[in-house]
Amino acid sequence: MIDAFLKDGAKRAFGPTLHIEGNALILSGWWHAALRVTDGVYAVRNEPAREEAPALDELIVALKEEGLSEVAVDHPLIQPITYTEISLGQVSWALWAADLATGEAALTARVGAESFLTDSPFAEPEEPVSADFRAELGGARRVAGLPSALVLTVGVDEEQAKELGDALDDCRLEIRSFDSFRPSACGALIPGVVVVDATTTTGQEFIMELRTEACGRFLPIAALTEGGINPPLGADQALDPLVPPAAWVAPLRALLP
Repeated sequence: MIDAFLKDGAKRAFGPTLHIEGNALILSGWWHAALRVTDGVYAVRNEPAREEAPALDELIVALKEEGLSEVAVDHPLIQPITYTEISLGQVSWALWAADLATGEAALTARVGAESFLTDSPFAEPEEPVSADFRAELGGARRVAGLPSALVLTVGVDEEQAKELGDALDDCRLEIRSFDSFRPSACGALIPGVVVVDATTTTGQEFIMELRTEACGRFLPIAALTEGGINPPLGADQALDPLVPPAAWVAPLRALLP
């Protein structure tokens, strides 16, 4: 199974203790042990499994036999990839590659060129960089710790949403309707906070569905409710839909990571 993962590029295979699902090597049916960033570059979980797992030692041996070594631990570009692809956030990962430059190049390509971090702690910049990232931040960059956040509105009146975007001028804004957006789609956006019109049953049910999705279990959710009180189950904050959206800014900023 390890050879299939490292040498054959297998996307789906099953063994007694390990199986491959997409680019992930999974132990005991649920514990993600490694992620294939690209052929020759891997993120290996840097934590002990909850049970004795000789296969993990075999994985390390096999990586070394491939000429790879541990070149970084908790590189800032690993978490965005593991978070978006296998829904694992605060987990320690070791980067295995032929060398650090190769590993970083693979991570950068996987996250996307627009998500490249110029302030990597693992590389010395050739010259100081001064840039405003606000217009280009994507979900992966936000997870990596860059200075901005994505605010997602769902079911909110479009004019109100645009007013909110103007008031939160340092954040990106995405506007979605209940008809065209499902809770599972939040995983692709990774918003800093979700604002949902919960004045109807549709909005209340959307919040509950979002909480059942892996990508929405820990997302801050603000709900528009009558009078801005009594947030529905699953919401963290109530907002009054009858006041100017600028009044929502302070409570929303309190929810942003």
